[in-house]
Amino acid sequence: MITGYNQDVPFKGKVYHVQTEDRGDANPVIETLIYVGGEILSSFKTSYKELKEKGCQESDIAAILEKQHRKVVVDVKLGKYAPEPAKPFGEGLVSSKSLDEVILDYLTNEAEGEKMKVNILEQTPMVSGAHGTFRLKVLYDISEVAVDKASVLAKLVTAEGVNKQLYKGETNHEGLCTASFVIPPVSGNAAIVLTVAHDKDSFETKVLVTRK
Repeated sequence: MITGYNQDVPFKGKVYHVQTEDRGDANPVIETLIYVGGEILSSFKTSYKELKEKGCQESDIAAILEKQHRKVVVDVKLGKYAPEPAKPFGEGLVSSKSLDEVILDYLTNEAEGEKMKVNILEQTPMVSGAHGTFRLKVLYDISEVAVDKASVLAKLVTAEGVNKQLYKGETNHEGLCTASFVIPPVSGNAAIVLTVAHDKDSFETKVLVTRK
């Protein structure tokens, strides 16, 4: 069973709780429930039985779970469930769409809207010959869902043409990553370049290296 999501989404004075879970091998369904005041307002279920029969990887299911959760959160933020939806999204039924149609819907949703945003939570001074650290969190800008497995790279670039990778890693399930590295001694102008990338989105920032 894949780890799901629980998220409070405020909209016009109300707090909507969005919960998305994988029901597991015995019931291959991804279910999203929307609560208001402890009561279920609406639900959406997608069966991945067909995908499972094709021998999918757990990462494939996790990707659909994440995208389903994000789509519902975005819909809440756009007011689709307030005050009463004319057509409850999914109406609590397993989707009758084919797997290809479901995935196409998710990909279309991806293309239409959300972008990655990077929050630098902590940054040490970048000093020649010392340790440097970036602690960051990566989210989608509308749903604010954490971006898992975004690549994080830090490299040293100098005026003399040096281009050296100092750190390579990725964000965890909470969208967090701490990039820690040793900055080589430099004598001229230099900078640390931090690059974060996920799918087609990328972020880059540069910090000058100072000398002791």
